[in-house]
Amino acid sequence: MIRLVARRLGWTIVVIWFVITATFLLTAALPADPAKALLGPHADAEAIERVRAHYCLDRGLAAQYGCWVGHVVQGDLGESYRTHRPISRLLADRIGPTLQLTLAAIFLQLLLGVPLGILAAIRRHRWPDRAATAVTLLAQSAPQFVLGTLLLYVLAYRFGWFPISGYGEPGLDRLHHLVLPAATLASVGIASYALVVRSELGEALAEDYVRTARAKGLPERTVILRHALRNALGPLLTLIGLDLGVLLGGAVVVETIFAWPGLGREVLQSILDGDLPLILGTVLVGAIGIAIANLLVDLAQLWLDPRLRDR
Repeated sequence: MIRLVARRLGWTIVVIWFVITATFLLTAALPADPAKALLGPHADAEAIERVRAHYCLDRGLAAQYGCWVGHVVQGDLGESYRTHRPISRLLADRIGPTLQLTLAAIFLQLLLGVPLGILAAIRRHRWPDRAATAVTLLAQSAPQFVLGTLLLYVLAYRFGWFPISGYGEPGLDRLHHLVLPAATLASVGIASYALVVRSELGEALAEDYVRTARAKGLPERTVILRHALRNALGPLLTLIGLDLGVLLGGAVVVETIFAWPGLGREVLQSILDGDLPLILGTVLVGAIGIAIANLLVDLAQLWLDPRLRDR
């Protein structure tokens, strides 16, 4: 077990190293001079040389790579061309709102998607199954920018039940502002979670151990939740891990619609302004988030399914 966990942790470190290296190569391949782009067109030669020396741009490629890795390990990702603020500080300011939005969306996906999938699985080929499938297909088919705009118009503008946009103050006001963007972001995930649970639980309910549990006289709720559902959660955990990584990279559409101050809005603005260091920093943080999320999912699957520990 310890060896297996160490192996997964080792692969995660390799993936993170690969992402750091790929980000460096993308930066090095650009024809523009980062020092001139950072300081602007009116900077003098002495200031440009100081910046080039700070980021090791006056050395060879191998030395630049070593300097880049050293800066990344220390949390130094350079400065934004647009705001001249350290990118690590910009990302630290933006990752909190995005993390809140991500966790709220995944919570809604689990809260609504799993019960829908269970209902469809235990009432397969009946009207609850058809109704749950119709709801999930509708949620998958609606683009997030359409659903977000519709929720914004109906629930926020017409009825005034929720704020139109913004981040809100800490506490209940923040939760009030969080509902609509989280619901919009969770729409596709609810459908995916429901379909996965329906498929996996439907197969699990046909297994011999479920029939044995029922033959022992266990309540149907115990059979479904304790025996069948636990063995059907592997693919769902994989989906959760992917969602954690991808959504942490920034939900661009949803954050833009609801003026949510997260990574998505920041990276969109950096693309429009050509702020390359900020784009690369966001990509790097998102990729590391995906790697760490996948590691957590692997560990959760090892805890959930003892059969995987023997591999």
